[in-house]
Amino acid sequence: MRSLALLAVVGCAHAAAVAPVGFALSRKQAAEVCLPPGEKAWLGKLLCEDGSRPVITRLGNFGTRNRPEDPNDPRLLLQMDAEVRIRPGDPDFHIIEAVEALCGKSKYTIYIDEYHCSAQGQPPPDLPPPPDHFKM
Repeated sequence: MRSLALLAVVGCAHAAAVAPVGFALSRKQAAEVCLPPGEKAWLGKLLCEDGSRPVITRLGNFGTRNRPEDPNDPRLLLQMDAEVRIRPGDPDFHIIEAVEALCGKSKYTIYIDEYHCSAQGQPPPDLPPPPDHFKM
C-alpha cells in the first residue's frame, strides 16, 4: 500500500503542466518564454494532436500585450529589457510575436511573449505547456 501511495505522489510530481483554455491563442494569454532561443525551444517541442510536427510560419510583431493609455509611457521601453521585471500593479507592455501553426488543414495563430527570463545567474525558466490543439 505504501508503494502505491509513493508511486501516486511521484507520478503527480512529474505530470505535465496543463495550460488554461485559450493559452497562447491570444495576445493577452501569450506563451511566456525567454528570448528567441526560448521561443525556438518551445515551438520545437510542439506537436499536432495526431503527433506530427506543425508547419510554423512567422507572422511578426503584434504589438504590446496590453495597450498603453499613453503611447509615450516610459514603461514601454523599460519592459523591452528581458531582465527587467514588471513591477506589481504595472501593466504588461511586452511586445508579442505571432506564428501560424499548420496541422493538416487546421491553422492556428500562436502568440508568444519573449521577455520572460530568469534573473541573471539563475537557470532559465521552464518552457510553458502546449496550447489547445497541441501536445508536447
